[in-house]
Amino acid sequence: MRVHFSAAQPCLLRLGGALAGYCGDAEKFVDLTTGDKTIAEFFPLRNDLKPLAFVLDESFFEEPPTGCILHRYDCGIDLYVESFSPRETGTKLIGQLRSGDLLATVFSNAGNAQLVLERNSVCEMYDLPFADSYDLSEDMIGGESFIFLHCKSPRKNILYVLGRQAKILLRTEADEWTCGETLTVKKHYQDIARHTAESIFTPGEPFALKNKNVFCSKDFDPALLHERLLPFAFFQEIAAGGDPSAYLSDSLLSKIDLLGEYLGNFCAAVLPKEIFYLTHGKYNAAGLVYPVSERLFDIKFFLAETEHGKIINVKPIENIQ
Repeated sequence: MRVHFSAAQPCLLRLGGALAGYCGDAEKFVDLTTGDKTIAEFFPLRNDLKPLAFVLDESFFEEPPTGCILHRYDCGIDLYVESFSPRETGTKLIGQLRSGDLLATVFSNAGNAQLVLERNSVCEMYDLPFADSYDLSEDMIGGESFIFLHCKSPRKNILYVLGRQAKILLRTEADEWTCGETLTVKKHYQDIARHTAESIFTPGEPFALKNKNVFCSKDFDPALLHERLLPFAFFQEIAAGGDPSAYLSDSLLSKIDLLGEYLGNFCAAVLPKEIFYLTHGKYNAAGLVYPVSERLFDIKFFLAETEHGKIINVKPIENIQ
């Protein structure tokens, strides 16, 4: 089993007590024997952060601890460390904002970010995701004031809308947003077509999704893609919530309503790594990412056969061995 290691901070990596090199944005991999227990240690190059150590075994791969994100597949595992605790313990104020009688406070408690909402005699506390920054702001939607908390990180930006009885009224991925009678949220995908998902929410407890549209870059045309990129762009179109019709042959267009059920609820499409080709051969496949829990994901590989610039068949790699 091949394990790929990466981290949000540049780290020195030690495996089983032996130095394995450095990892960060750039991955480091090692081949491990399935069933063995291996100690993995991450030493951040930043001296204000504590090292992390884990025992890699079956229980770890079934339920990764806080701070780790795992992607599992038949021939490997991708392990990403998204956060490290600061050496200084205690509580640190990150930001605070008052809107009317609602007070929002973001603070760090031993490296874990938390949100406290206070209104009159009500006080609520919420755990926040790991992020590089936590930005508080205020704006009006439909004539009513709300507090916004934007948690920004390289992999995912999360927007919280706060208000009314010290509650979180909306939590959604967002790179930008605008306010008016409704709230318009945009999420940008770093994919081939450079998709943008635009969601419109109406105020309430909680906010309600009124409409959602997905569109690609104006200069993107699937007809101009190299045939080897076509399957990958097709799966990304579905992951973004777009319309895959332009990629399909006439025979598959009639079955488009069955695609969602056939492929399942995947959230992203990724390129296979070298171990996939060493294990399965030179298939022009894509890895579809399925959420299992907040920190655990499974990847299944699918092959999309093409003819004359259109996809004529889709099937999982496991069915063609």
